[in-house]
Amino acid sequence: MLRIWCLLFGWRSALSTTPANREAVQQRESPEKKAQSLLDALPGNSLLTKTGYLTVGTSLATYLVSKEIYVLNEESVALIATVGLLAVLYRTAREPYTEFAEGYINNMINIFKEARKEHKAAVQSRIDQVAELKDVVDVTKNMFQMSKELAQMESQIFELKQRVAYAAEAKSVLDSWVRHEANIREREQKELATSVIEKSRQELMKPEVVSIS
Repeated sequence: MLRIWCLLFGWRSALSTTPANREAVQQRESPEKKAQSLLDALPGNSLLTKTGYLTVGTSLATYLVSKEIYVLNEESVALIATVGLLAVLYRTAREPYTEFAEGYINNMINIFKEARKEHKAAVQSRIDQVAELKDVVDVTKNMFQMSKELAQMESQIFELKQRVAYAAEAKSVLDSWVRHEANIREREQKELATSVIEKSRQELMKPEVVSIS
């Protein structure tokens, strides 16, 4: 059974070598290194735990084989070899996959953090813009009030212009009437003076007046 365990966990070092130099590598490896690689392949964190797992597994396998509860045949060897190979592959690929998964997760976390920062900056910028416009209502009310006052002033100015125009027109009419009356009076005075002079001349031309003179 120990030979089976050695064969199983010896594949781990055999996977990293080619058939040409596999024998040379096995010759260079010392028994301590082989034992250490065997212990490293066992589950557990401490030497005591790994030794316990090895002892329990070996004892259980020996008990099952001795009692003929389990018959060790080619299928069993193939199963154990497959399980050992899967365990080796798992231990070999676990660390790179873990690093890849951690790198991917960290990358996604960084992307989410950057997106969160950008969203926060955009929201803060919008808040600042809205804060700058918080007095728009008051300003609009004041401008509306000023526009009303300007409209009233324009109305008053237009009314005053109309009054001035009416007053100017009335003054022009009055002036024309005054000139007309002055002309009439002047003409009447001329006619009166002419008639008085004519009457006086006629009176002077009478025989009585001529004889007296």
